[in-house]
Amino acid sequence: MRSSVPPTMRIGELAAKVGVSTHVLRAWESRYGLLRPVRSAGGYRLYGYDDERRVRAVIALRDQGVSAVEASRRVLAAERASEPGDGSEHDDAGAAFGTTDGEGRSRGDRTASGDGSTDGAAPAALRASPPMLVSQLLDAVTALDEDRAHAVLDTAFTERSVESAIVDVLLPLFARVGELWELGRIGIAQEHFASSLVRRRLGALSLTWGVGSGPVAVLACPPGEFHDIVLLSFGVLLGRTGWRVRYLGPDTPLHSIAAAARITHADAVVLACRRPSGFRAHASALRRLGEEYPVWLAGRGATPRVIEEVGVRHLGADLVGAVAELTSTARERRVRGEPSSA
Repeated sequence: MRSSVPPTMRIGELAAKVGVSTHVLRAWESRYGLLRPVRSAGGYRLYGYDDERRVRAVIALRDQGVSAVEASRRVLAAERASEPGDGSEHDDAGAAFGTTDGEGRSRGDRTASGDGSTDGAAPAALRASPPMLVSQLLDAVTALDEDRAHAVLDTAFTERSVESAIVDVLLPLFARVGELWELGRIGIAQEHFASSLVRRRLGALSLTWGVGSGPVAVLACPPGEFHDIVLLSFGVLLGRTGWRVRYLGPDTPLHSIAAAARITHADAVVLACRRPSGFRAHASALRRLGEEYPVWLAGRGATPRVIEEVGVRHLGADLVGAVAELTSTARERRVRGEPSSA
């Protein structure tokens, strides 16, 4: 049933409500016809309840493993089926919103079947495996091509789950950029461009960090550490499972991290650093923090020797598994009656 409430949301507001970036929403609108904005008197595109409902339905299907194009097709088909009228109206609607061809097939299905059609869906070159997406992103970063980079990222986030887009595409891209920079094959401009690109995309996924009543995690980099992309990525993964993330970011004094943990009654504290010395310089403070809260160290600086010296936990390379580990630890502490988040 259609809502009678007139559309009032700008795309940024809609993105914040549903937890999807504006880039993804625009892709779903242009490729699949999922959103149907109206123009305000001032020329702004406004979105309404029906747009929000469709997006949430697609997100729910995507979280079950359905591709974005197939999820959009199902949501639009269900909506058309609930409208009065004969089947011809439904077919016309499908054609108008780019979800079916003249034979009633999904355009995304035609592309997937290999006939080469890309109408209404991502170009075939973009609908690729994670290594191919990483390669295409690397080409865009090397050329400082903003539009191309966002087109590939849109494909990664629409055709894969958020977890896969982060773990299988964004993080490998960032690791590869770091390797090429160290080898002198790309410059600092490309490295900064890639960091900005990834940070903006992840930032759009962090808008719901303060929502809900789940456990609280404090995330930070110790003093002198400014590379926080992996930590930011982990925060997004935590947030998607219901954690409330308090992100302090790069170059944070240890006393400030400890204060944040006390204020929030943290269920977990996660610190990331690329150099062992970044942890060793604060070993005493980290040990004291670990006596009060579950503390994990992450990054290349979290060597076995550092973990042993400091006496805290190690956050491994499997970020999805690490989310489960933190969640299990928080649950066990709650069962034991230890202090938990407020």
